[in-house]
Parts: sequence; structure tokens; C-alpha cells
Amino acid sequence: MKSKQVVLSLAVCAALFVGLSRPAWAVNGAQPGGNGAANAAMGGASIALPLDSEAAANNPAGLAFVPSSMTLGLQVFHGNSSSHYVLPGNTLHNSETTFGPEGGVNWHVSSHWAVGLSVNFGGAGADYGQPALPVPDAPNAKTSLQVIELVPTVAWRPSDNFAIGVGPNLAYERFEAQGVIVPAPVPGGLLPLPKHGQQQATGVGMRMGILWKLTSDLSLGASLKSRTSMGRLAGYEKDLLAYSDGHLDIPSQYGVGIAWRATPNLTLAGDWLRINWGDLRVMKDPDGFRWRNQPVWRVGAAFALDDAWTLRAGYSHSQRQITSDVTVQNLFVPSINNRAFTAGITRRLNQSSSVNLGYEFNPKTTLQGSGLSTGTSLTSKVQMLMASYQHDI
Repeated sequence: MKSKQVVLSLAVCAALFVGLSRPAWAVNGAQPGGNGAANAAMGGASIALPLDSEAAANNPAGLAFVPSSMTLGLQVFHGNSSSHYVLPGNTLHNSETTFGPEGGVNWHVSSHWAVGLSVNFGGAGADYGQPALPVPDAPNAKTSLQVIELVPTVAWRPSDNFAIGVGPNLAYERFEAQGVIVPAPVPGGLLPLPKHGQQQATGVGMRMGILWKLTSDLSLGASLKSRTSMGRLAGYEKDLLAYSDGHLDIPSQYGVGIAWRATPNLTLAGDWLRINWGDLRVMKDPDGFRWRNQPVWRVGAAFALDDAWTLRAGYSHSQRQITSDVTVQNLFVPSINNRAFTAGITRRLNQSSSVNLGYEFNPKTTLQGSGLSTGTSLTSKVQMLMASYQHDI
């Protein structure tokens, strides 16, 4: 009965995503800084430090070291962005608060095998509430990308200190863009692209990882996620996404991590991650977004005050995937934040339940255009609140 309730809870989590989520700003392109409230509060450091049943979204092998449990979580994004766009005095503003559910469940079916499902989300977009440029009949500048990924995972623990995890990456995305203005042989030389409305696509990739506990206090981990090939977003293959035939794939990524229990009360963790945005066909369009591959560094610390309370903090830094010469093309996805400061707290309610709260602050940052983007700038500031409930089953 408990397992049915857990599966139902995760189904509700996915349904909330489909029904309620809107475009979100994320510190790493279109991805959140961390998956799972506890790990996110530690700067996202997680590859060698599984803390809950959402571990498969960070490193599938981590499920082997997490007790049979369920996690239900929520991330709340609040972002502000603005742009001085192309023409002097043409200033656009964007401010939204959005919600994204996440969670996971895992079971130890034997001393060597664990199975589970992790759910995570991401997205990017903007809604400026006005046309990007004073072009006749141009609709308001707006775009929205929402992605949910389900990771059903099998983790094998051949020895007490080593585990291998693998599973498919099942993805669903929704995309909409309007008000994109392009050069055209018409009076004024500019023309808005036609609307295609909100379109959907699904896709499949793979995730795998290893986790090795060298000692009881020191762990090393590595994870790999393949490119997730998504279906065609109907209509967009005619114009905005013509270069990729209407496909907006999810990038491959790989990373390594380390976790060290420095004292009985203090745990330190660090990750290095590479997200291969630049390898996607859609990013190779000379007139498109042109995101480059993005390295990410994440460090975090957790300090147990006692058996009930744990404090967490962290920092994340990445190389921007957007370069200054393509500032104009990225008005609709102003994901330019490259630093994040995090903090959080865990309260253990009893032997089987705990609550995690976390906060992430991405300071105000500005990208000034260069080359063909001279005269355009993007500015963004993001704050996130994370919360989760974990229960052993």
C-alpha cells in the first residue's frame, strides 16, 4: 500500500509540473543549480554525496547508498531580467515567479540491488509584455521552455563500498515562442515570425554513474548523461528551429565529484560538471542561440548541530554558455547567471522523516553585447527557494 501511495505522489508531482509550471530561470543554462533541496542548498554538489531519493538525477549510483525512501519537493523561482535591445531607448523588462515540483522514490530489493525513480525539471524563457521592437503587427516578445525528466534507475552494489547505477532518461518538453523579429525583404526590413503556439515533444536518453567509498569518510563519484533526442516541435521547423528541423534536444553532460566527512559533524563536497550545449544541432545555427559548452564548479558544506538540525551552505560558478557576440539572439532566453550562493537547513522530525529548506541567490549580472550585438545588453537576477519532505519506507 505504501508503494502505491508513493507512486501516486510522484504522479501528482508530474501532473503539477504539466499543469502549473511556467518558464524558469536556471543558473546553468536551462538547468537548475542542483537537484534535491538538500544538495541544492550545498551549491548543487551531489555526484559523490547522495542525500535523498532524487539522487538518480545527480548520479544513478547514489540510490544504492540512500535508504528506501520517498522525497517530494518544490523549487520556487523568482527572476528579474531586462534588456536594452538594439535601438537606443528600447528597454524591455521581465519579472516572474514560477514553481517547479521534483521528487523521487527508491527501494532496496536486496542487499545488492536498489531500484528507484527520480523526477527533475528545468526551463528557460521570458515574457516582456511588449514587442521586442516597434514593428507593425509584432506580438509581445515571449518564449517558454519547460522540461521534465524522469529517471527510472537500477543500482547494483557488488560490494559494501562500490555501486553502479544506470537508467533511461525519459523527457517531456513544452515550447512556445512568439514575437521573434528577423530581417526580411519587406518595408522596414524587419518581420515577426508567425506564431506556432505551445508545442510538445518527448525523448529518450541514458544516464549512468559510479560511486566509490574509499573509506567510511571519503567518497568519489562520476556520472554521465547522454544527449536526449527529442521529437519535432511542430511548426517551428519552418522558421525559428529550421536549422535543427524543429528539434530542441537535451544536452549530454558528465561530471565527477568528491565528498569528505571531515569531522563527525562536518561534511564537505565538490563537483565538476560539463554540460554540452554547444554539441546540440540547434546551437550550431549561425543565426540562432549559439550556446557553447559549459563547465560548472560546485562546492558545499553541511554541519550537523545535533541529531535533529543540520546547516548547509554552498557556492556554484560556471562559464556562461552565452557569449557577448550573440547577446541579441538570446533576448528570449536571458540565462546569463553564472554565480550562485546557497544556504539551507534540515530538520529531522523523527527516525524516518525530515524536512529540507534551501535558498539560492544568483546576483545581478549584465552581459554587454559585442560585435553584431553591440548596443544590446541583458541583465538578470534570480532567487530560488527549495523545500522537500523525505520519508523512509
